[in-house]
Amino acid sequence: MFHFMETVLQGISDDRDHKPEETSEKLDGISMILEDTDFLFSDHLIGGEEKEEMATLPRGPRQQSYSDVQMPKIMSDNWLNLQIEENILDSPMMSNFQMSFDILSINLRLCLLTFAVFPEEQLIKKKPLIYWWIGEGFITKSRNKTAEEAGEETFMELIDEGLIQPFHKTQKNPLIYGCTVHPWIHRMLISMARQANFFDLDTTGKVTNGHQNSRRFVLDERSSTNDYQPKGELSAIINMREIYPSFSANFFSKNDQKIKVLQLGRWQSSPRHHIEIEEGKFLDKLKKQKQLKYLSLRGVSRITTLPSSIVGCQNLEILDLRACHNLETLPFDIGSFKKLTHFDVSECYLLENLPNGLEKLSSIEVLKGFVVNHWRKNSCSLASLLSLEKLIKLSINIGIAYQAMPRFRVVPTRHSSFNLRILVIIWQMRSTSVDQTSEEEERIRLNLFRDISFPNLEKLDLRCFPDTMLPSWISPENMGNLKRLYMRGGMLKTLLPVSENLNPWKVEILRLNYLKNFRFQESFDVQKEFPHLSYLERINCNAKNYLIPLIIEFNRRSRMVQGTLGSEGSDGLHYDANIKWRLDDGWEKLKRWIAQA
Repeated sequence: MFHFMETVLQGISDDRDHKPEETSEKLDGISMILEDTDFLFSDHLIGGEEKEEMATLPRGPRQQSYSDVQMPKIMSDNWLNLQIEENILDSPMMSNFQMSFDILSINLRLCLLTFAVFPEEQLIKKKPLIYWWIGEGFITKSRNKTAEEAGEETFMELIDEGLIQPFHKTQKNPLIYGCTVHPWIHRMLISMARQANFFDLDTTGKVTNGHQNSRRFVLDERSSTNDYQPKGELSAIINMREIYPSFSANFFSKNDQKIKVLQLGRWQSSPRHHIEIEEGKFLDKLKKQKQLKYLSLRGVSRITTLPSSIVGCQNLEILDLRACHNLETLPFDIGSFKKLTHFDVSECYLLENLPNGLEKLSSIEVLKGFVVNHWRKNSCSLASLLSLEKLIKLSINIGIAYQAMPRFRVVPTRHSSFNLRILVIIWQMRSTSVDQTSEEEERIRLNLFRDISFPNLEKLDLRCFPDTMLPSWISPENMGNLKRLYMRGGMLKTLLPVSENLNPWKVEILRLNYLKNFRFQESFDVQKEFPHLSYLERINCNAKNYLIPLIIEFNRRSRMVQGTLGSEGSDGLHYDANIKWRLDDGWEKLKRWIAQA
């Protein structure tokens, strides 16, 4: 920042033909940069009680209007107006960045360069990014870490180095959901990616078509493969903005057994980004891609079936079919993917069952979207998943019509154990206009894991839970290492233990969202039941009228509770109060709030 101000001043002194109004405009720009510099120093160099004290002091009107997210863009626009941002790449700052870049490990450098192709200041989700790194071989598994864990570690290293900026859903939420890239760093990465032929980009970062120097083909708006002529082997196809991706008749025949990454689905977090692919011959052509490791059709429409020819991709490690809403069937020989580690069919609502053979996926680590519904002859049972020793993440969808069949047992033996670290269960809720579920059927839906222990489980996410109390298999004894407990939607009324002999939870993050009937009972001692709690979140909770002024008062005085108040329901209750508590807000404040609630 000091260098930029020096550049502007030097430009003023060197320009003998400058107009007074231009000089005045540039000096005003320097004044704005000085304000930003002062704010950054006060925000980062002053800590502890002094920082909290300064936070209560009023700021100038310009500083009040800035957030940490807005500031880089505003500053970038200011410098662009001053016509000095184009000098970034020729400045000593670029040389310093180059030095910082050069001391990174080769894997970190390759991972960092992938950010050059994303639009500036866009939120980038972690998972598609890490899957890309794994597919290209930038990240690999080790004896002590899975490839995804190594990717998470790399992601955090880039954050720690200040090269990418973490994104949290709320200020208090400790979890990182994705990242953004600062405009300066983004421009520098574009320059480096062009020099290394990592991507085919122009100086502004726009994808160039025609003759390709890069091994990565990026699909932009209205991209065409007809004129595509790569100079070398093609390793990856990445869809950035193309809504209707299509390929020429001989495209894949020219690139047999070379492509490692085929990410045609959306990388954006929002489902509003629509993508369509005409199925049929396109998917059949993939059978020749023997080196394909990562295939993403996330959020792609008009794919009703995954052809059996896809199993020809014997090196496939990640198959992401999330939110393929038209998908109805999967190949019966899906168990042929011996190297598959990630399989995601979550949000594929037309899939009624998953075929037999999943238990043959000996390398599977992540399975999302497993369907528990009507038992059928060729459908995979939940019991068969117990044989998957490497499975650490599982999400299942329990259908409304799930029934227990005489020849079908949920678990083969009593007191079985799952080595899962993350378990997500989604119950489909029955409409009030439909006949109620039988007691036997509902009992089975609730007690699928009655005879299973989860000694390594770290996260449990229950959605649309249909009962008022937690079943006995959800307990501190059965889940001794549980760190995160999420309850979203459903009929839950209380967290009181079913037995008084239970040990306290080790849960650190507790989220109780969209639970209309939930209450904290008078006998509930949050510090006793959750002594390790560091973050509590309740969204759209059932707050009484007299609680609303309390929320506002806490927000004003202690900033413990952040509240947004909505309309009053027919039963006199508010349903839009967002409540977030963190450990540094203090136990006493949380207890007082729970007592009032």
